[in-house]
Amino acid sequence: MESAATERRVWVRSGVLAGAAPLLAELGVDADALAAECGLDPMALGQPDLPVRGEAVAGFFETAAERSGIEDFGIRLAARQDLSVLGPLWMTMRSAQTVRDALKVLVQFFVVHTRAAMVGFEPHAEGGALVSYALSAGVSPRDRQTLELGLALLCNELRLHCGAAWLPRAALFAHGRPQSLASHRRVFGPRLHFEQERNAVWVDRACLDTGLSGRSMATHAMLRKLLVSRVDGAQAVASKVEGAMRALMPFADCGREQVARLTHLSQRTLQRRLAEAGTSFQELRDRVRADIALKYLRQSSLQAAQIAEILGYSEPAAFTRAFRRQHGLTPTAARRGAGP
Repeated sequence: MESAATERRVWVRSGVLAGAAPLLAELGVDADALAAECGLDPMALGQPDLPVRGEAVAGFFETAAERSGIEDFGIRLAARQDLSVLGPLWMTMRSAQTVRDALKVLVQFFVVHTRAAMVGFEPHAEGGALVSYALSAGVSPRDRQTLELGLALLCNELRLHCGAAWLPRAALFAHGRPQSLASHRRVFGPRLHFEQERNAVWVDRACLDTGLSGRSMATHAMLRKLLVSRVDGAQAVASKVEGAMRALMPFADCGREQVARLTHLSQRTLQRRLAEAGTSFQELRDRVRADIALKYLRQSSLQAAQIAEILGYSEPAAFTRAFRRQHGLTPTAARRGAGP
């Protein structure tokens, strides 16, 4: 059977690497050598439109943090980038009417930018929303720098529209608490929560309702039409379903009926589109579960029994069997840093 890593070999524009080379140079790291070591063409560091593998990018950012000794590498890199790395998707966002509309465009069409990650938007009754970011299941168990980079870029973009002093009401991170919180507090504010069930920021209603200076209905309609033409419908549904699973799994039954309701699809349509994308509901759910479990083991201090309970396993032994089946090793070995 093909490995999860091979199945999820997905691509992203090399623009996501913008600014990495000069930052590494300042930190005394040879960016070209590091890129080659991580399976990236060094040319990708200076050319924004080359296709690069998502797992190689995630590995590059993590290794950069390790070699430089800079724990907040992703956040520092965000100061040298902006969301223009998203290309046409960013332009479509900028032409939307409000921040809320722009974020909905980001969620709907992120699959055009890459299938290596997904963005979620969970509105709440009071008018605010939780905006989450996650790597797709199987892409890489090492994702802290990539996810902090993405969330920092989002917050930097929102400050351009909601005011330079804007900060999210709260920020959630799946990894453990870093030694220093200085850069996190500067970018995400004082309400920082670690070892959480997702990576996300809470955006308040006032920010969501803010009008965009570049809004244009005509431009937006034209750019949106371009994005629609680039969407692979089956893959978009698979990404949407995976996002729903990640939202449900720590809190509620993640059955087919519940996921179908959350994604506004009939169960029959859900099954058909997943089959077209080369997967099934059960296969995707197992992969998401295994992916979340591995990241909890690697990045948090949660015990295996706690992880089993969070992910809905009947008992720790069932979790251990499922984990071994997916990853080929025990949770204890994974926590020690053995494969995959």
